[in-house]
Amino acid sequence: MLRKFTAIALLCLCAFPAVAADPAAPSEAAFIRDALIKQGLEQGLDKSPELEKLVTEYRNDQLSRLALEASRDKGMPDFTARAEEIYQARLDTQYTLPLRLRVRVLEMNLPTGKETEIQDKLKAIRAEVVAGKVDFKAAVIANSNTTELSLTQGDSQWFKKGDKPDLFFEKAEQLSVDKPLSEVFIHQKTVYLLSFIDRKEPEIRQFDAVKPEIIAELQKEYREDHEKMVLDALREAFTAQKSAM
Repeated sequence: MLRKFTAIALLCLCAFPAVAADPAAPSEAAFIRDALIKQGLEQGLDKSPELEKLVTEYRNDQLSRLALEASRDKGMPDFTARAEEIYQARLDTQYTLPLRLRVRVLEMNLPTGKETEIQDKLKAIRAEVVAGKVDFKAAVIANSNTTELSLTQGDSQWFKKGDKPDLFFEKAEQLSVDKPLSEVFIHQKTVYLLSFIDRKEPEIRQFDAVKPEIIAELQKEYREDHEKMVLDALREAFTAQKSAM
């Protein structure tokens, strides 16, 4: 009976994670947990040797985890100097950021013989957007024949020079809050209409801003190395002990 109750209790605890106590809004998980605890107490299962064994095993598992975590952090140095070296090495390639743009794209293919028709259609859409008759996002969803753009509502996400065709970047770079729409333009059998979302000017991320992430990276490497050292040493001790038996 105890094994059955324990299995049910553990299953419920795993299936329903702990929630913040709120008497005004009891959850199903809390109700099931409390009902099972009540049953266990009524049956005296809180005094059973098996429960004590389970509690001891859980305690030992957590104690070994804490001991391993303490071993990983033992002797960890101050990585500030090393972080400064890494910052300088990455400054030009990772921390010097160019102009970044973000636009919404209405994109349509230009089948042979329908170039004028498609261009006129986008020009008409542009005129309706300018007049406030059509929302650009809705126009993208309704008219873009590129599945990816339809799913993302045309959001290009952030891009820099070289990520997009030069003409595309040039048109996007001209946009702003005061000039939110591009003219209709063509690039390689595709016609585009762009709408401004945002832009980030070129910048250099200073050391103080990136220091925490570099330190965290170095600490992670240190912990991983030390965990491997501790576990390898324990495995060797186990092998030696086994050989001596």
